[in-house]
Amino acid sequence: MRLYQIPFSHNCVKARHVLDLKGIVYEAVNINPALRGDVKRVSGQELVPVLVDGEVTVSGSTPILLYLEQHHPDPPLLPDDSRQRAECVVLMDWADGTFMARVRRLAYFRGVSTPSRLGELFFPAMPPPARAVAGRIAARILRWRFGISAERNRSDEEAVRAAARTAVDRLAGAAHLVGDRLSLADVTLAAMTAPLQYAGVVVREDPYVQTLLAWGSRVLGDDFSPLEARAALPV
Repeated sequence: MRLYQIPFSHNCVKARHVLDLKGIVYEAVNINPALRGDVKRVSGQELVPVLVDGEVTVSGSTPILLYLEQHHPDPPLLPDDSRQRAECVVLMDWADGTFMARVRRLAYFRGVSTPSRLGELFFPAMPPPARAVAGRIAARILRWRFGISAERNRSDEEAVRAAARTAVDRLAGAAHLVGDRLSLADVTLAAMTAPLQYAGVVVREDPYVQTLLAWGSRVLGDDFSPLEARAALPV
């Protein structure tokens, strides 16, 4: 098995965490965000994560999680009860749709303000002068690709703070979203919201965001802060 990933991508954290929970042996193929040729070659598209399992190729974090649950059911990460199982899948979709794009923009908004940091993140193997130039170019590309602006950032901040309150209310102090054991819904919500730790101070100091991040840290463990633990990316 091979997982094509960007190590600090929250979508890739989601897939990688489930692979590890299930004790599956796999090879992580790290992709530079600016160089997607290998991903396109194996999957016909440029987004990560992509899982290659023999002759089977699965693109996208949620399809990967459901594929793994089907073919590697131990330990089970979907409830046995059909109603709870359906609820789990609905919550996965809600977490993806509500947080994925907004949280990524919030994290990148801070990054584009410090291009030198982007250079270190995207091009760690480059010599420092070249890395600084590459970081400035990456900042311009990110602003264009994701529509990053101060106005949109304010809108995203408001939306994720409201969504964080919804998530915390849904948990209601429980350890898990559905039932009494860890599920794919927990992993999805934790992975989709973990990058809020890199958002601006208004978001990071929101009490509901702080509660959600503390919960997510317990769910993901060492995978909670992928920027600090990432593997080096190829140039």
